[in-house]
Order: sequence, then structure tokens, then C-alpha cells
Amino acid sequence: MPIPDEIRTGDHATFPLDDMNSAADALIGRLRRHYPDMSGFTVVSMTGRGRDFLHHIIHTRLGGLLPTILSFDDYRTRRIADRMGRMAVPADEAFLRFHTLRCREEGVSPFPADSQRLFSFLTTIAEFSVSIEELRALDRIGQEQADRIERFFTTMETYRDLLATEGLFYAPFEATRFADLATGECELFFGLPLMTPVNRRFFGRIPCDRLFIDMPLFGPHMPSEPPEYETALSLIRSIGIRERRVSGQKLCFSELAERAALPALLSHEIGVFLQQARSDSKQLFIVPLDERLSFYLWELLFQPLGGQVNFAPWLPFAHFAAAHRLRTAVRRGERLVGVRRDLVAELTARWNEMDGADRSAFEAAITLCDELDRLRPLMEDEWLPLAEHLIAVKKLRLHGRRSSPIQVVGLGDATGVPYERAILLPMNSGIFPRKSFNGPYLNQIHLPRIHRAQFEADDLELRQFLAFGRTAHIAALYDQAKAEAPSTHFSFLATEFGEKPVKRLIAPTPFKAPASNPAIENTGELQERLRQFIWSFSALKRLFTCPYRFILEDIQQVKPPPCFDGEEHANLLIGNFLHHFFTQMIKHRPAVERWRERFEENWESNEELRDKLPDQAVRKAIVQSHLADIAAWEKETDRRLLFSDDVIEAELTLSAPFGGGRHRLKGRIDRLQRDGEKELVTDLKYKEKKKVSEKGRLADRVDETDSFDDRFQLVLYAYLVLHNKRATAGRLDAAHIFLRPRVRGDYEGRLAAEELAGCEDTMERIARRLDRMLAEDRFIPNYRADGCPNCPYKALCLKPDLYRMGGRPW
Repeated sequence: MPIPDEIRTGDHATFPLDDMNSAADALIGRLRRHYPDMSGFTVVSMTGRGRDFLHHIIHTRLGGLLPTILSFDDYRTRRIADRMGRMAVPADEAFLRFHTLRCREEGVSPFPADSQRLFSFLTTIAEFSVSIEELRALDRIGQEQADRIERFFTTMETYRDLLATEGLFYAPFEATRFADLATGECELFFGLPLMTPVNRRFFGRIPCDRLFIDMPLFGPHMPSEPPEYETALSLIRSIGIRERRVSGQKLCFSELAERAALPALLSHEIGVFLQQARSDSKQLFIVPLDERLSFYLWELLFQPLGGQVNFAPWLPFAHFAAAHRLRTAVRRGERLVGVRRDLVAELTARWNEMDGADRSAFEAAITLCDELDRLRPLMEDEWLPLAEHLIAVKKLRLHGRRSSPIQVVGLGDATGVPYERAILLPMNSGIFPRKSFNGPYLNQIHLPRIHRAQFEADDLELRQFLAFGRTAHIAALYDQAKAEAPSTHFSFLATEFGEKPVKRLIAPTPFKAPASNPAIENTGELQERLRQFIWSFSALKRLFTCPYRFILEDIQQVKPPPCFDGEEHANLLIGNFLHHFFTQMIKHRPAVERWRERFEENWESNEELRDKLPDQAVRKAIVQSHLADIAAWEKETDRRLLFSDDVIEAELTLSAPFGGGRHRLKGRIDRLQRDGEKELVTDLKYKEKKKVSEKGRLADRVDETDSFDDRFQLVLYAYLVLHNKRATAGRLDAAHIFLRPRVRGDYEGRLAAEELAGCEDTMERIARRLDRMLAEDRFIPNYRADGCPNCPYKALCLKPDLYRMGGRPW
């Protein structure tokens, strides 16, 4: 993928990292005085995500008996617990208790996601000490909205009281109790917390000699006094932190034209970095500012790099197979003890073949089984939706090597680590700086002080990170069609560092289809497998119309991904259901009177329809309507065909040789039923009846290469019934019954009598064509086949014009 020369690393001036004394260095120096026993100290990481990094630094550079290393949230929770004499409620349990309280108070069951939004909103306003009086004083809040929010405050107070009666508390709701606590003599603090009113008061009580904060980086064009717009400069001036300013070309800025250019740019940067001669200590840091891209980038770009990358951002658990297994088990009401046992067994058996992400997903699923069992009493009648919600919101953290040349991190994960180059993207509006909250209750324009605190915290983390790199590339996405644009902060940074953002169009290498068609060679081993193959109508249809697809699907058993499941997949599921349904109706007579009650019960109890058809309720009504029309017609005409009570056998599986014994045929016949003086082979089709030409004999169409008439299915079934002596020649008919009739009463497609009479001749012609095809040297795709437009294997046969040419580049 061509990248313009201006992006290259060598075009940027670098700065000696030896001159950068990090806060981590100062903290290590302070602890080293007490080496080897530092167990009496507590080190608190004040940034949101830096605790693991801090633990790694102290462990690798000092060793010995380590101090207690806590995140700021854990430290605060411990201090509040000591002061209140109660036990803190973990986040998941706190949410479940809040949701069940809402259910009891409101008398209905809100969606868990709605309770989660409200819980997050209340957590934010509690953290920032927002009172109902402050909200009522806002110009933009109407009386109705204020009353609604006041009810939320009441719910929060009720929730706090309920926890208190059990000796529990939820830390964010008790944040004000933390403000005036004094720090201990052996407590050291690293970084800055989000400056809520409570945190700012506590921060002011920390002695300077026990506070370790990295200097942020500012560009040469940042005003000497804090500007009117939000920036970390206002924050550090207000609390007395030193700053660092540089001149020279350290950063570059790019505007990318489309989302697909993000992995293209990253791929190029990684390739250039890995090919350069460098020492083992030099690292490339990649910071995805939008963590919704994490799974996409992991699957597409970082997973294949193996041990060369350490991937720190969270990954959504719901995207992994283990999560789907657990969610399916929950929906089916399976015991989680058994699910856990199966997951442990599979993880143990497949450990060596799984990558790190899949292992983490299985481990998370096993842990979640235990958690769901533990928390089930709190869920009361809301077990299913709450369990599914907890599975959907769970996140994974991968564990790699911090010495890997490529480090993918979030802001705050690795402040103070020197690096060779960094890429931060996409710095778009609404992504960086983050929105503190924006939902159905309030948004950030109502309480600008919350927005400002979040903005300053994000800007500070960014500048502290930039201070330790030689070069950095900041990219934003500008896609007018999708209303995605760089944030104003992107423009301010470019101006501050004296750089003009460059608009870049990064186009992928054009796709070129091969000049010749792909082919599968008919080897001796393949010929033998084909000779032993037991043929069915569907297999013959695939072989005769597109032998390439037949080999992929029936012999090699290549499974297309689920994304190719569409309307045909849905109709197949419904068709399978109807086949089983009408098989059961044999025992419930009269069928035309009792089908409704049986249909209702069978549909509602069918797990496959419930799990795989999200719109199953709509489809149920449609299917029921079609069946009701046919039942009414059969009552009016007094002729039972679909709702016949004279079914002799159903789901009849038969096999027979054909072609003089050279080949073998099998088939599952839906029904064999009496129809007046004759016996009738019926095959149910959940599709509309199509008009077919009656000119000429079916036997003359055996050699057609692009289609295989559906009426051949009835010929094959008649042959199987006659060969197995389930009916006698001259007294047998065959018909398709179409369960989605376009015209009322027109749902039967009966095979002509002459076709039944010529059944043996037709089968011999099919055998001769089969002989010719099995003798071919190779099998190639047939792009004119009737089933080609909906075939899920087009990406493998490289159908011409499958990939659109031209249009907008990336």
C-alpha cells in the first residue's frame, strides 16, 4: 500500500530520551532506599489504567519484597470501607442490586442496558458531587425533566439505605466521605486522578515529597498563559505541576479519507518499523483512541504478529466462541456447572492450538460461570436478561510481553516509558477527548464543569505520553459521507506544534482476479471417493450444475461463514420445522381441525427457531397465515392433501442402486399417503410454486448444464418407493406441495403420468451422465448455474465481477 514520503519516520527531528526523567524513575529511587523490604509501603496509581504498568516497572527494576500496589479506585474503596466499617459491593453485584430495586419500584422490568445507563449517570453525578439543587438551577433543565431526575436521586438514596442495612456500600455513591481523609506516612502516589471536587480536595492533602507526576509536553506555540479553550495547561497551573515545552518537528498530523485507511496506515508503520535496524529497547507504541476498533484491529492486524506485539486494550468478550457457547447455554436453561466442566475440558484439550485471545475468552467464560452462579440469587426473576447482559458487557484483557517491539496500549497504560515512535488514531470528534456522559438523562452541555474535568484529564494523559517519545504520528478520520470529522483538539494540537495536517488518500493494492478459472483436479483418491458416494437429489443437482461447488461442499465439506446466511437460510430453518411438524400431525387427527394448537405448541418450543431467527415472531404469523389458507381451501373443497389423515408413512428414508448397480441413491421422502385409489409421494416445499414448461420429457433435460429441474426429485423418490416395493407401478403418483401459494388453492405440483412411466429410462440417463462427469480430469465452476447468484462459495471460485471495480478508493 503506497504511503506518501512525508509520513516516514526519518523526516522528523528526534529528542534525546536520556534527558527525560520520568516520575517512575523518581518513585523507584524513593523505594530503592528501603530495598529489599518495601512491603511496608503502599503505592497508588492515580491514573485510571496505570496500575498494571506500575507493578511491572517496580517488579522488573527493583524486585525484592514489593510494596502493595493499588489502583486509585481500590485505594479509595479501602479507605472508605475502613472509615464506614462496611464492605464494598463489587461493580457487577452493585449493578444487579440496582436493577432489581428498579424492577420492584417501577413494577415493570426495564432493559438491563437502560438500568446500566441510569446507574452510570448516577455514578457520574455522585463522583462530581452534583446535587438536585444545582440541576434545578440550570437554565436548560425543564420542570418535567428536573422532577424525573429528582426521582432518580430518590432511587439512589433508597439504594444506599438498602446496602447500609446489609453492612454494604457502593464506593462512588459514598465518594464524599473520602475528601477529608489524611494520607498515611508510607503511602506514595503516582500520577493524577480525574479531578472531581472530592479528588481535588484529597489531592491537596498529599505531601509533595510523596507525589510523583510526569511533566506534560506542550508545543512552542502554546500561549504562556492558559487559553480560553480547554487544555491541560489550566489544570497543571492550578495544582502546581511543572511543564515541558519543545521546539522542532516532533509530531506529524494526518487526515485520512476513509475508515479502511486506518489499518492500512498502521500496517505500513509497523512494516517500516520492523524492517529498520534498531536495538531491542526501541519500541513502536500504537494507541487506538477509539477502543471500539480494538477487536477489528486485533483480528485483522495484530493477531498474526504473534509475540511481536503486546496488546493491552480491552477486547469485547461477546465476539468470541466461548461467549456464544455460554449465552446459548443460558438461553436453553442448562446448568452452569455442566457448562463450566465442558469449557474446562475443551480448554485443556485444545490449549496448544488456541491463540492467546481464545484462551483468555475460555478462561473468562469459566470464571463467568462461577460468577453467574454466585450472583443468581440477586437476579430474582430477571435471570435470563441479566445473565445475557453481563455476558454482552464483559471485556477481556490479553497478557503479552512488555518487551515486545510493538506495544498497543490505551492512554494511561504506559505513561513514562520511552519509545521510538507512536501512532495515535483516530482523533475524531466524540472520541478524543471523551464525552463524560451523553444520554437520555443529561448531556455534557448541562454540566460543563464535568466536561471540562474530563477534557483536561484526557489532554494531560496525552501530553504526558507524548513527552517520552522521539516521534509521533497523530491521525484523524474525515469521512463526509459518514459524518466523521477530526476533533477540534486535533486542529489545536497541530497549530500548537506548528504542523499542518496533511490530507492523505491511502489506497489498497488493486485486486486482480486470475486470468484462468480455478479448478479441482480429479485425482485417483477423489475418483474413488466419488465412486463410493451415495447420491441424493440435492447432491446430483450440485454436481450437474456446478461440480466445483459440489466438491467444496459435499466432498471437502468446506463450511461458509455464518455471515452468508440470509433469507434462504431462514426459509430452510422454517422448512425443516414444517417437515417435523407434519410428521407429528399423523398422530393428531383430524389434522385439519387440530393443526393450530399443535403448531402453536411446536413453534414456541422449537429452540432452533428461537435462537437463529431474530424475527421469528413475524415469520410465525406469516407461516400460520399460509397454512390457514390451505386448511380453509381443503375444507371448502372437501379434499385433504396437506392436512390428509391418510398418511401411510412420513420421513421415510430409502436407498437403492441405479445404473446397473454402478451408483447408489438415497432419499428421505416427506410422506407416502393414500389419495383416492392411488398412493401419493408428497414432498413439502416452503416456497412459492413456479410455472414449469410441460413441453418435452424430463429425461431429455438430464444433460442440461445450468439447471436440474426440481421435478427430478419426484422421479428419484418414485424410483426409490417402487424399488423398495412400498408401492406398485400404475398406482403411484408424486407431487410437490408448496406451502407459500401465490394463488389460493394453487399449491400442488403433480408429476405427469408419462414421467412416472418413464422413471427407469430417466434414471439410466442420469447414471450415464454421472459416469461421464466422474471421468473428467478436473472440476471447474459454472458461473451460469441457476444457484450461482446466491452461492456462498463465490469468494473461493473467484466469480467474475464478484468484487466491484472502481468507485471510491480507501
